[in-house]
Amino acid sequence: MMTIWVWLAACSTPEATEAAGAAGAGEAAGAEEAAGAEEAGEAAEAVADGAWKHFGAPFSVEEVLPASTVLGDPSAYESTPVRIQAEIAEVCQKKGCWAVVRDEEGHSMRVTMKDHAFGIDRDTHGFECDVEGQLVKKEVDPERIAHFKEEGSKTNPEEGQDEVWELVVSGISTRAAQEG
Repeated sequence: MMTIWVWLAACSTPEATEAAGAAGAGEAAGAEEAAGAEEAGEAAEAVADGAWKHFGAPFSVEEVLPASTVLGDPSAYESTPVRIQAEIAEVCQKKGCWAVVRDEEGHSMRVTMKDHAFGIDRDTHGFECDVEGQLVKKEVDPERIAHFKEEGSKTNPEEGQDEVWELVVSGISTRAAQEG
């Protein structure tokens, strides 16, 4: 089973910083720390039973497409929300507000949590994920890549490209990879 945690604040992106300032950064940090301790106990319990754990909005897309189909040709799916199952290659080590997912054919893509409204557990590397969101084409910003690296990114699908596809996630479920 894979565990995802909901975080009230996101990483230190400008958008997240602005949101945290509006909510009262000191109070948010204290509440987040307390929630994190409680969630850690729940995570261990959830991981033990192998069930999926969901974060964000409920899924609205019924059809789960093969990750290799979408990651291999994202432009074919840009006009509508998509849902895929993939493996989590890495996760933001500050707040779990982004991840890199990959398929069995070696394609990878960064996923970001819509509006920094939630995050996933930072220890989900290698977990399975069921992800729903909207594909967005973005210009690669070297400062943004540096920001991801500061948060633990070693897999950077953006490097060496001028534009890159990103999946802006509205909902995600995770579980530990299943044997066999």
